[in-house]
Amino acid sequence: MWVWGAAEAASTAEIQAALDGCGALTTPLPTLSADQLGELASSKVLRLLFRAAEDEPSTAVGIAVLEGSMSALWIAAQDPHAVVDPSLHEFIVADLGPDHALWYGHMDLPRPLKDRQWVVESNNDHALATRTANRCWEHHWKLRADQLDVARAAVDAGKEPAVTGAMMDDAVLTPMNQGAWTLVALDPGHTLVAYQATTVVGGAIPDWLVAELARARLEEVLRSLEERARDWAPGHYVTGHAPLIGADGVPLPPLRP
Repeated sequence: MWVWGAAEAASTAEIQAALDGCGALTTPLPTLSADQLGELASSKVLRLLFRAAEDEPSTAVGIAVLEGSMSALWIAAQDPHAVVDPSLHEFIVADLGPDHALWYGHMDLPRPLKDRQWVVESNNDHALATRTANRCWEHHWKLRADQLDVARAAVDAGKEPAVTGAMMDDAVLTPMNQGAWTLVALDPGHTLVAYQATTVVGGAIPDWLVAELARARLEEVLRSLEERARDWAPGHYVTGHAPLIGADGVPLPPLRP
């Protein structure tokens, strides 16, 4: 039986080889320097900002080698019962397939700023999982502003009591919201996890400030994920829980009977 934390973290060469083995990602990661790979091998969280192109907004990227199996960390990131960020209300408004959905999100902002809202379409990269024999998994999302009426219908039907129609009427739709979770298996006890988000909230809040704030909380996002995978997921994702789908499109077995 694997014991949490029993294996040593990967070396810089092993980390680079694992990333190279993923090949092209739907949501590409920035190229890492030797020093950055060394930080990952030392169990530090990389917090980066990069632009895919000069005319595009900055993307906040957090990367770390976390303790935990890929399955446990995937569950901790994907389970709809998990609280990833207490300041956000997020819920599924439409199931488009076993691992394909529309999500509505609402963020409370201090007055006089208006709250922000978004609808994103999320799915898993089955081709990547197949191509890498399940060594690399990716879940990504992109803004679907044209689906706000679907979210409104779900809210009006009482699907999420924490969000009301009045809250939606008073919120501003974000002009950009996209990102991804990328998980790369290193050994049974360690997984390289990358979280990246490109967000433009519009209005009086400058894009650079949003990116900096996102970068500042990346360590918390990844360490909280590691904690949930260790302490919460094994007791939550048990026999009787509705199946969660891995990036390969196959339901994940319970972590415990």
